[in-house]
Amino acid sequence: MGATPFQTEAWTEYGIGTMILFLRYFARWKAVGFKGWQGDDYFALLVLVFWTLELCMLELIGQYGTNIGIYDEISVTLTDKEIARFEFGSKCLLMGWNFYVSLIWALKGCVLCFYNRITLGLKQQKFVKWTGIACVLGFAGVLGAIWGHCVPVHRNWQVVPYPGDACTTGVANYVTLVVINVVTDVAILIIPVPLLWKVQLPLGRKLAIGVLLCSGVFIIIATLLRCILSLQSIKGINVSTIWAIRETFVGIVATNAAAIKPLFSGSRWLSSSKGNSATPYSNDNNNSHPLATIGGSSNMTSRPKRRRSLDYTDIGNSSEENIFKPDLSHIRGETKVSSGPRTGKSAPGHPITVTTEVDVDYSKQV
Repeated sequence: MGATPFQTEAWTEYGIGTMILFLRYFARWKAVGFKGWQGDDYFALLVLVFWTLELCMLELIGQYGTNIGIYDEISVTLTDKEIARFEFGSKCLLMGWNFYVSLIWALKGCVLCFYNRITLGLKQQKFVKWTGIACVLGFAGVLGAIWGHCVPVHRNWQVVPYPGDACTTGVANYVTLVVINVVTDVAILIIPVPLLWKVQLPLGRKLAIGVLLCSGVFIIIATLLRCILSLQSIKGINVSTIWAIRETFVGIVATNAAAIKPLFSGSRWLSSSKGNSATPYSNDNNNSHPLATIGGSSNMTSRPKRRRSLDYTDIGNSSEENIFKPDLSHIRGETKVSSGPRTGKSAPGHPITVTTEVDVDYSKQV
């Protein structure tokens, strides 16, 4: 028996989504190595796990069916084997809800950890943390709706007698999910707006980065479409499952676009993304704020807190352009090269000594 259009689309999107995830893993390995991975990278691994489990559950749902619409007048005609088949499919549906929601929230965690890097040392970082707390609470709320909308729990997969539409169709799941999901997505979407507002870039470049960082708009649209169309076809399962795949596929593409962008850029990778000393500012003060790059690492040395006028966040390790470019007009430097011994101490062969003198004129600072 050949594959259905649903199966063809689902597994095609799964293959593309998986390829995008592996491109992300490769991009991050190329930037920082596996030892330099951070929270968003590990969330990306969870995304692959839940992405695979979600597809497996939806495949089983399509093969075994569920208890949706199996009213008493239909159930009396079923054999024990058919009842067991529908019960197994309904259990897969319950687990599919859990994997689907976990995948969505793993994507949110991936984005929040990424934003936590690019806002390091900036006031927007506090909003990132509060948004993270809201997402954790929202995740608990959605899982509570999935497991609590029909009690006792076994009624979720009960076939005979019919447990009722409230248990089988799961309208409460759709409503709870779409509200919490959209609210948290909007909060995440707001985070990069202040950075884009202040960025010192040409308009075209700014718009391109805006699309990259604000791609969550597409996820919100997919979420709303999935909820509306699923509720319109609440007596069936096909519309709901295919739109679950489409929504999570869009989420995977939008979430990982920024991380894989350096692979398709002609510019060099920032050497600072590997933790080298090629950072714009350096200071041994323990209170320094690291600079963060897209696809790079935040383990970089920067200037102390008291130099807040120089704060900026690099937004692409395929470009030298940055947010909040510092005004360095008050700093004048001079480099001298000499071949004599240094500090009066003798050294064999008189090695070359490079001395850099920096004068800071604070009267020019804003």
